[in-house]
Amino acid sequence: MSLHWNKIDIESTTGAGVVYFNSKMEMLEGLPCKLYKLTYQQSIWTHFHDYFQIWYIAKGTFTHTVNHEVYTIGKGDIFVIPPFTLHSVTISPSEDIEIYGCEFMPSFVNEQLQDMPEEKSFFDVSYLEFFLREEMRPQAQISLDSVTEVKVANVIKDMLMEYEKRVPFFKIHLKAYLLMLLSILVRQVNGEIVKEGFEKSEKYRDIMNSVVDYIHRHYNEDLKLASLCSLSNLSKSTFCILFKEWTGKTFNRYVTDLRIFHSMKMLQQPELTVTDVCYSTGFNELAYFSRIFKKYTGISPSDYRRQAIK
Repeated sequence: MSLHWNKIDIESTTGAGVVYFNSKMEMLEGLPCKLYKLTYQQSIWTHFHDYFQIWYIAKGTFTHTVNHEVYTIGKGDIFVIPPFTLHSVTISPSEDIEIYGCEFMPSFVNEQLQDMPEEKSFFDVSYLEFFLREEMRPQAQISLDSVTEVKVANVIKDMLMEYEKRVPFFKIHLKAYLLMLLSILVRQVNGEIVKEGFEKSEKYRDIMNSVVDYIHRHYNEDLKLASLCSLSNLSKSTFCILFKEWTGKTFNRYVTDLRIFHSMKMLQQPELTVTDVCYSTGFNELAYFSRIFKKYTGISPSDYRRQAIK
């Protein structure tokens, strides 16, 4: 996914009666993030800003127009507006509202996002990429289920408290809460993907649990990927994908990690030689065992053993 936004020609657009809100005017110096609570708000003409804007609606109803698309926003809804997106808000003067707002520059998530990269080159991009789609509908109105709404409300209220009290290290807390909020919303706007992932996880839960249990019981034997595929009745490609998703590691890496872990424990037993440990943990070549062990720990098995049994 290409990560960028189309910056509006500010002079020509504002000249057409569109308001431009600038972060330098709207935010505190040295803090590219702002929190607030609204219990009264007039309608806002068509405008845009150079920062992200999140509104969580705890009470009230109003109309939100984003790029000429009209949304009726009410209690339990939240929206995320990326920088340089034209939108407006129409609120009845008599409407009883309670809105929690969070505005932030991309650089508050990661300083490298000061100028948004064209490619997904580092992890923190994932917090924002789903809110930079050309098709704004998924994030222009996010209707939260009751459980998620409670989570969102708690996070954004805690953010507001940190922002208002400004006790030492509040910026660290603000960023941590913002990342939590964005991670919750990423799942919400990708509901189908989350549902498919959950169904897939449940479908293969027993199989993968059995595979992992088998590895832990037979780690000291000659474990073959083909044997595990046969045991689980899965093709090699499917097994490798599922195993990585389930454990966070490839099959070979998982087995090696487990063997090294057990070898470190066994090397602490004076009656066992390095050779004993090598073959007892599933390694079938002493030189290979020594090389891998040093790669993991930084020292040879012999040196580790000497330090462990002093």
